[in-house]
Amino acid sequence: MIDTFLFSLLLIVLLAWIGYFIITMWNSYHLPQLTKKNKNVKTGKKPFVSVIIPARNEEKRISSCIKTLKLQTYPNLEIIIVDDFSTDNTPEKAKESINDDKRFILLKLSDINQKKPTQWIGKSYAMHQGRQHAHGEWLLFIDVDYMEHEPVLIERAIEHVLNEKIDLLSLIPQHICKSFWEKIIQPIPLGLIPAISPLSRANKPDSNVAVAFGCFILVRQSVYDSVGGYKEIKGHIADDAAMAKLVKQSGFKLGIARGQQLLKIRMYEGFHEIWQGWSKNIFLGVVQKREIKSKLQKSFFVGAGSLGIFGLMVFPFLMMILSLIMMFLTRTIFWQNLTILSIVIWGIATIFHFIVQNTYKIGKPYYAPLTFLGGIVTIAIFLNSAIKSLSGTGVQWKDRVYTDSNS
Repeated sequence: MIDTFLFSLLLIVLLAWIGYFIITMWNSYHLPQLTKKNKNVKTGKKPFVSVIIPARNEEKRISSCIKTLKLQTYPNLEIIIVDDFSTDNTPEKAKESINDDKRFILLKLSDINQKKPTQWIGKSYAMHQGRQHAHGEWLLFIDVDYMEHEPVLIERAIEHVLNEKIDLLSLIPQHICKSFWEKIIQPIPLGLIPAISPLSRANKPDSNVAVAFGCFILVRQSVYDSVGGYKEIKGHIADDAAMAKLVKQSGFKLGIARGQQLLKIRMYEGFHEIWQGWSKNIFLGVVQKREIKSKLQKSFFVGAGSLGIFGLMVFPFLMMILSLIMMFLTRTIFWQNLTILSIVIWGIATIFHFIVQNTYKIGKPYYAPLTFLGGIVTIAIFLNSAIKSLSGTGVQWKDRVYTDSNS
């Protein structure tokens, strides 16, 4: 009985990995790619672009973000940095880096209001205020968490939206991972995104799939205003996906493209930021996106999600270790065969994960053999996020607490 059960579990995991691999690779293959090279398609005009950057307690990153934006070749733009009630030296660092560059505007929310209005997510409120001061035909919302991006980034993005007649464009970035924990944890949730959300279908007008990446959202100002902008999604943790859904459901054209050649970001630095950052997003973000309302449904999601991550990322390695131990202890044919099968499945899973990481440019693919360790930590983050959200305690990020009541 136990032999049939274990063999069946391993085969189910193998099929799950094959499905995961096919879906993620299919999505990548069927997405357009923006490159450094001009495709020799003339767009004619150069519309005015307003770049809007929300920044809260980013004194370590704001200077490098401003530096890379200064190098942009696109000639017709303004850059609005919105200081989101920072409690560190973010505004001072921003002023110092901007120097006398007239394209930049530093907007301090503390000069507008004494505190963030109730029911608003901080980032969404900052971007909403940035829009109020923007003059562009196009609005480009980006995050501070850039490592670097190519000088032609905005230029290529504008060419693409004009050529393809897109109303909202979001780019998939390359993810830089430097610390050990970034290299083994980040590929898990980031690699699951293209499997959970079929990215290639987001570009199809007849599909209800709507996805966006918060590090780069380029939207027509007229479209943004007509759908109500961030005011309509002010309580959404996953504001990027909510904005994409709002735009697409309103009948406008959504575009997702591979931008790894132009856009490199480092989401979180080290274990503490990873734990807090994903604790904010991994449960509440999905719950809001999937519109899961009841506590029973949310509890089921917690169980199914944890089991799914465990089965895909952790189980193959654990079975391989268990089989090896039992094979040496018992010397039976069953455990010998199970050892061979578990090693093969773990090897296939590792190769698939390596290829997915390399294709989507997530961290260092040669850390793929440690997928099991990243999976264990991801499950712990997921459970922490769910427990704190469902209990009403809330998860903390940059001195703010996020709960189900934000939605």
